Amino acid sequence: MKINFRNLSFVAASFALLYGVSGCNESTILGKGLIPPGDFVNGQDTTINGVIANNIYKYDSAFINGYGRYEKALGSITTDPVFGKSHAFVFMQVGLPTSAFTFAGSGQTLDSVVLSLAYLGYKGDSTTPQTFRVYRMAETGFKIDSNYAYNKPLQYNPGELLGTATVTPRTVRDSVSIYGTKETAQLRIKLSSAFGNDLLQQKSDVNFKNDSTFRAYLKGFALVPDTTSGTNRNMMFFDMDNANTKLTVFYKNSTDDSLRATFAFNSSSSGHANFLARNYNGAEVSKYINTGNANGDSILFLQSTPGLYTNLLIPNLESFPNAVINKAELVITQITVGPGDMNNIFTEPAKLSLTQYTGVNDSLKNVIDFTTGGDTYFGGAKQVITNFGGVQVAQYTFNLGRFLQMLIKKQETNTGFRLQVVRTGYPDIDRLKAGGSKLSQYNIKLRIIYTKP
Repeated sequence: MKINFRNLSFVAASFALLYGVSGCNESTILGKGLIPPGDFVNGQDTTINGVIANNIYKYDSAFINGYGRYEKALGSITTDPVFGKSHAFVFMQVGLPTSAFTFAGSGQTLDSVVLSLAYLGYKGDSTTPQTFRVYRMAETGFKIDSNYAYNKPLQYNPGELLGTATVTPRTVRDSVSIYGTKETAQLRIKLSSAFGNDLLQQKSDVNFKNDSTFRAYLKGFALVPDTTSGTNRNMMFFDMDNANTKLTVFYKNSTDDSLRATFAFNSSSSGHANFLARNYNGAEVSKYINTGNANGDSILFLQSTPGLYTNLLIPNLESFPNAVINKAELVITQITVGPGDMNNIFTEPAKLSLTQYTGVNDSLKNVIDFTTGGDTYFGGAKQVITNFGGVQVAQYTFNLGRFLQMLIKKQETNTGFRLQVVRTGYPDIDRLKAGGSKLSQYNIKLRIIYTKP
C-alpha cells in the first residue's frame, strides 16, 4: 500500500487557508479535533484510503428474542429504494384473569372484544397507514421460557382471521378513554364477535381452569402487517410488559352493563416473539451484498440487526513504520444523492460498533482501544458534519491509536474488523449508506498522526 506522508506544519497552514477562504464550520470530512494539542512540528500526518470493505448479510443465530425482551416491532416497509423491504410480525399470549375464571353473572351478552398493545413509538413516516391483521396461532409449544430467532416465523392459522385495523403512528400515539378512564397510547384491534362469543361460552372447570388449559384452547395471537401495500413507510414499536397490552372482553349480563374482563399479558407466563423478514430484491443494496469483491465494495450498507454488517481489512497496516502513534482515527461518512435515498424518512443509526476478528473462525473480540479507553474514548457515536457539497450528513469515528501502536510492536495481529449498527433488544430499521472502498473523497479511511522516534 502506498502511504503519502505530509508534515503537520504544512497541513495546519492549509487548513487555516481553507477556513479563512470558505468559512466552513469546524466539522470536516475527517472529523474535528484529530490533531493533538502541542508542538508537533516533527509530526507526520497520513491518510490511508485503501481500506477493503465488504458488505455481509449473514443471520446471527445468537440474536434471539422472547423471554425477557419485551419491546416488539410491528409493521411493514415496502418503499425504501436503498435497503428494500422489512416486515415485522408479533406473536403473543395472554393469560386468564384468575384460575377457574368465569364471566360475572348470567345471561352474558358480548359488546366487543379488543386486543391492545401498549405503544412506544415509531420510525419512518408518521402519516402513512399500516394495516394489521390478527390471527389465531397454531404454533406447538409456544411458551414463555423459549427464545426464538428473529428470522423464525411461528405458525398461525391464515384461515382464522380474528380482526383487522388500519392505523397511522399519529392515530395510535394519543391516549384513549375506556369507560371514562384514560389509558395511555395503545394499538387497539377489535376482534370478531364470533371469537368473543366463543370466549363467553368457556367453562371455569375446562378451558378456563388454569393457564395451561387456557393456552391449549388459545395458543396465542399472531399480529401480521399487510406486506403487499406499496405505500408502507414506517415501523411501530410496542411494549409487551405493560398493563395496556391485553385482551379485553366488554360485555353485559342480565343485571349489569359496562362489564369487562381483562386477559392480560403476563411477563412471567406469556410467550412472545418477533419475526423480522428482510427482502433486498430490486433495491440498490442488492448489488453490494456478499460480493466477495477483493478490492472492496465502493458503498457501505449498514442496517440494524438482523440485517447487514461490513467486514473491514486494512492491508499491510502491520508494516506501518516504527513510530509513536499520537492518534489514529477510522472515519465513516454517510453519502446521499438527494431525496431518492429517503434519508429524511429512514434515519441513520445513533451509534456503530467496531469489533476485531480473532483469526479463529468468525469469532470476535473487543478492540484494545475499547478495552483500555472505554466506550466514550473509543467512539462510534453519530456526529453531524457538513460534507463537500455543503450538505449535513452523519459521520462516525473510532480511535484505533492503541491498536496500531501494539500492531507496530507485534503485540497485535491485523485480522480485520466487523463494523455494524449497535444492536438493540428488538428488530430495528435504522440504516446507513456510507462511503466504502475507494469512493472519491467519501470513502472509509484511517487518518494517522504520529511522530518518528
